Amino acid sequence: MSYSVVEYYGENSKYQCGYCKQSSSCSSYGMWAHKLSCQDYQELIDRGWRRSGCYCYKPMMDVTCCPSYTIKCDAINFRLNKSHKKIIKRMNKFLRDGLKETSEQDAQSNIDEIATHDGSACDQEHTEVPSMQPRVLDPDLLNTLTHVNSEKRSPSADDKTSALPIPPLSGVVNTSTHTSDSSISNQPKKAKLRRIERKREKLQKKGLSGPDIEQLMQSNNRKSAEKSLEEFLSESPQDNDSPAHRLKVKQVNANDGATAATFKLYSLYQQSIHNDPASKLSMDRFKRFLVKSPLKPFQGFGTFHQQYWLDDRLIAVGVIDVLPNCVSSVYFFYDPEYKFLSLGTYGSLRELAYTRSLYKEYPSISNYYMGFYIHSCPKMRYKSNLQPSYLLCPEAYTWHLLDRTVVAKLDASKYSRLNDDPTAQDTNKATEQDVNDVLLIFGRSCMTYTQYLTVVGKELPILFEYARLVGKSCAKKMMLYRV
Repeated sequence: MSYSVVEYYGENSKYQCGYCKQSSSCSSYGMWAHKLSCQDYQELIDRGWRRSGCYCYKPMMDVTCCPSYTIKCDAINFRLNKSHKKIIKRMNKFLRDGLKETSEQDAQSNIDEIATHDGSACDQEHTEVPSMQPRVLDPDLLNTLTHVNSEKRSPSADDKTSALPIPPLSGVVNTSTHTSDSSISNQPKKAKLRRIERKREKLQKKGLSGPDIEQLMQSNNRKSAEKSLEEFLSESPQDNDSPAHRLKVKQVNANDGATAATFKLYSLYQQSIHNDPASKLSMDRFKRFLVKSPLKPFQGFGTFHQQYWLDDRLIAVGVIDVLPNCVSSVYFFYDPEYKFLSLGTYGSLRELAYTRSLYKEYPSISNYYMGFYIHSCPKMRYKSNLQPSYLLCPEAYTWHLLDRTVVAKLDASKYSRLNDDPTAQDTNKATEQDVNDVLLIFGRSCMTYTQYLTVVGKELPILFEYARLVGKSCAKKMMLYRV
C-alpha cells in the first residue's frame, strides 16, 4: 500500500521574489514530504501546491507580490501554432543536414528560448526553502507505518490503479509556445514571402504553369495545417535516410539520473542561462533539486528524467512527474551550445506528445501541467499560448479557460478569484469533523487527531490550517508527522 508522510512547516513569509526581485515580498505555505503517493500529489497540485525536490509549497495568492496560478494544458485538444511547427521543422532540418539556421533566425530562436526558461523552468528555483531542516525519520518507523491503521486510511488511487507501462518515447511530445499576440498584424513577414517565392520558382523550373502552381501550393498549405503534433515530430530523418545527426530520447527513473554527464550539463545550463556562480553548484544540490523525489514509483507513476542524446552527446534533460491524471513538467535544462534549436520549446512539445501517448492507454492522463502562470511576469506569459490551457481558481479550486476574459481579470488585478459564481465553494474544504479525522504520527504510532487529543490532551491550533490547505481528502489520507 502506498502512503504519504509529511511534515507541515506553516507560513514562510517575507522572502525575496525570484520573479520581480523585490525583497521581503513573497509568501507561501510549506511542508516537507518524506514520502508522497502519486495520487496524493495529484490532489495537492490541483489545490495549488508544487514541489521543489521534497519541499512542497503553496503560494499565499492574496498577499504575495506575484500570484502564481497553477496552469495546465488540455493535451488531447492541444493545437499547434506556426511557432511550434517552425521549431519542429528547424530540428528536423538540423538532424537531416547538420546545418544551423541563419543568424537572423538564430537570434529569434534565442529570444524564444530565453523566454521559455526564465518562465516555466524557473518556477522551483524561485521558491525559497525555509532554513529549518526536516527531521530524519527512522526508516524502520516508515516501514512499520506501511500497515499501521490501514483501516482508517481512505484508499488511494495508487492502491487500485493497474500497472502503467511507459510507452516508447518516439511517439511522445512536449509543449511550450510563442505565438504572436492577436493584436499584431496578420501580414506575412518578409522571410515568409521569400520562402513562398522560392517555392514558386522551383515549381516553375519543373515546367508547371501559374494556375497549377497556385493549386499545388494551396493543397500543400492545407495538408500542413491539418498535420498533428505527432506527424510533425515523426518527420525527423530515419536511420535509412543517412541523416547528419540522430536524436534519441531515453527515459530513466530519476534516481538513475545523477550521472557525471547529467550534472555537467546542468551546471553549464545554470551558469549560462541563469548566471549561477560555479560555487553554488554541486552534485548534492543537483540531487536535492532534480533527482531526489518524495514520489514513490508505483505501477509506472513517479519521477523520471527524459534524456535527449544527439548522436553520443547528452544535450538536454527534461524532468517530469507522471501522475494519475497528468504529466507534470518539473524542470528542463539543455546545452547552451544548442540554443539555436529552441530546445526548451521542442522538449516541451515532446512532453506534450508523451502525455497524449499515455492517454491512448490510460484516458485519465489527459493534461500536461506547466507549473505556475504569473501574469504579472512578462516572461511567463508565453504559457498562455499553449491552447487550450486552464488556470486554477485560488478560492473555489475550479479550472477556467485562459482566454481573453480571464486575461482581462488579471490585467485589472494581479490576484483574481477567477470563478465568477460567488456561491461556488471549495468542494474539498475540510470541516471541523474532518480535522478530527486527520492522521498524525506521534511517537511510533499513527492515530487520528481525536485519539491524539485523548492521549496528549493538548490541541494543535495549526492543524485546521493544514487541513484547509491540503483539503479534506489528503488530510484523511496523508500522515502528518509530529514530535
